[in-house]
Amino acid sequence: MRILQDETFVTSPIKTAMDYTWSAVSANWKNTIVVALALILLSVLSIVPLLGFVASVVQAIVLYALGYWIVDRIKGVPDVATFKERAATEDFKAMMVEFFSPAAGFYVGFMVFSIIMMIITVGIFWITGGFGMMSMVMEQQNIQNATPEETYALYAQFLGTSTPALLFVLITSLFFSYLWPLVYGYALFQRTFSDAFNAVFMFFSKRFWQAAFTGSYFKIVTLWMLILFGVGIVMGISIGTVILLPLGILVLLWMVYFTAVVSAETYNISENI
Repeated sequence: MRILQDETFVTSPIKTAMDYTWSAVSANWKNTIVVALALILLSVLSIVPLLGFVASVVQAIVLYALGYWIVDRIKGVPDVATFKERAATEDFKAMMVEFFSPAAGFYVGFMVFSIIMMIITVGIFWITGGFGMMSMVMEQQNIQNATPEETYALYAQFLGTSTPALLFVLITSLFFSYLWPLVYGYALFQRTFSDAFNAVFMFFSKRFWQAAFTGSYFKIVTLWMLILFGVGIVMGISIGTVILLPLGILVLLWMVYFTAVVSAETYNISENI
């Protein structure tokens, strides 16, 4: 693909992604603080009855829009220094709104995709007798008085009927998590609602599967997952503590930018897709 001009994306992908991520956060602290405050406001509104659902959706789309923004600005620059100069002149409104349409398309597409996967899981659960077993458990009035052996047998049977659905969820979750950066990277280069929406369904594309099972992709995604795991712990602790909430939002922004850049990288190095 080689859509990104900076050659260091090929030689040092993770380090380069971190450099661009930090530049996006630090190039204009005013923008970063305003965006963070907007996200905090949306987080507060998300717990308000009636407004909560709308606020949560808007917040999710804004986070995707920020990913679109950083990738769009990186696409046309030869190095980090040039990107930082460009980011310093950006308007925070453009950061959150300019790519709202494709971000919304990706969000809606992913919701539809998630519903499809949930329906398939429920179907497997039904075919294997899971719902019948649930009904039997609910009708079991004396389960509190059952012997340990009877209780064990009952739940073992329930687990047995649920296993195919559980395995399906586990396997597909792991696979889609691994494939996510490549699909998201492809979506980040789309510029309309419908194109971004359709990009989600590249999860079902054989070409994307093949591109994901290469050594370079595996290395980048593995390091991305490990870094995100560590940073995610810090973010979780910060957001869970009121006094550290601003720090948690800044960490969230860093994760959004980092994930977007890594995702664009994976698409950038992939061939024949």
